[in-house]
Amino acid sequence: MKSHFAAAFLLLALITGKAAAQPPLASLTGPTMGTTYHIKYWGDQPNDPPKVKATIDELLAEFDRQMSTYRDDSELSQFNRAAAGEWFPVSADTARVVEESLRYYRDTDGVLDVTVPPLLRLWNFSAGAKRDEPIVPPEPKALLAARRLVGSQHIHVQTEPPALKKDFAGVEVDLSSIAPGYAVDLIIAKLQELGFANAMVEIGGEVRGVGLRPDGKPWRIGVEQVDATDGTLARIVPLHDMALSTAGDYRNFRTADGGRFTHIIDPRTGRALPYVGASVTVVAKTCTEADALDTPLLIMGPDDGYKWCVEHRIAALFQTRTADGGIVTKTTEWFDELAPQAPTKPEPQRTSAE
Repeated sequence: MKSHFAAAFLLLALITGKAAAQPPLASLTGPTMGTTYHIKYWGDQPNDPPKVKATIDELLAEFDRQMSTYRDDSELSQFNRAAAGEWFPVSADTARVVEESLRYYRDTDGVLDVTVPPLLRLWNFSAGAKRDEPIVPPEPKALLAARRLVGSQHIHVQTEPPALKKDFAGVEVDLSSIAPGYAVDLIIAKLQELGFANAMVEIGGEVRGVGLRPDGKPWRIGVEQVDATDGTLARIVPLHDMALSTAGDYRNFRTADGGRFTHIIDPRTGRALPYVGASVTVVAKTCTEADALDTPLLIMGPDDGYKWCVEHRIAALFQTRTADGGIVTKTTEWFDELAPQAPTKPEPQRTSAE
């Protein structure tokens, strides 16, 4: 849900293997949240893809009714129009995602902030904005007015019964920085409920693998080298009960005053990040966590973001393209433990996530 609910801006590669007498592997794909989902799963019972797909599609349709910013009738859109100072009833999932976003807002000292819609509109990066339209950097007065409406401290959540409340009119919520990862976790939980303990689920670049592939090896995901045009991979990450998410600045940007600005807003300044050719990949136990952290770390930058990861023991890969066309990479020790070596050549099978 980062930019039209597409969470990551890199190429993912699902690298599979073949062996004799393996259990059958089922594959599902379909549209969701302005992007696509890809699922691979298997278990000790018949895979029954049509039935499983219908179940997953129903789950995602309900998720869209809850948290989409593209639907006027979604819970989130209705809350954004609701009066201030009053509890607005929502589903348990919506309340949980907002609750998680507030936790990461505190953990990142406000760098993850789901109340940025006024700033996204100001920079022409809101839901429904056209990518080919140039942007005009906002005037200081307009920027100040929008920033007054931003700050997750103005959002409150309760879980029993689930409801949201805002402090004053004009405060809005956009969960695109965390909701796709939560949706991946929901699908994994549903597949496990259906009896499939082995699965890989990807939505718009947010991916999680549980169990193993039919050949007994972990699911493996290729992380694209930043700004690559030939599919070169920076690392191949095995995901055994782990999740991965990447945020980058090189697939959604606009031109203004001779420069390029990304779709990523720094809520601390209200300004869109200038394009440099950078990405951050996070590996975590849940896709919710990986999705919640990649964009804040990109905003922090490779120095402060790296320090934050070391302090919080986060597995992360930072890539930054230099002025001469080179790439500087920084990895935390926990990322290196998971993916110790860079691949020597691109892998043939891959899934695009834009």
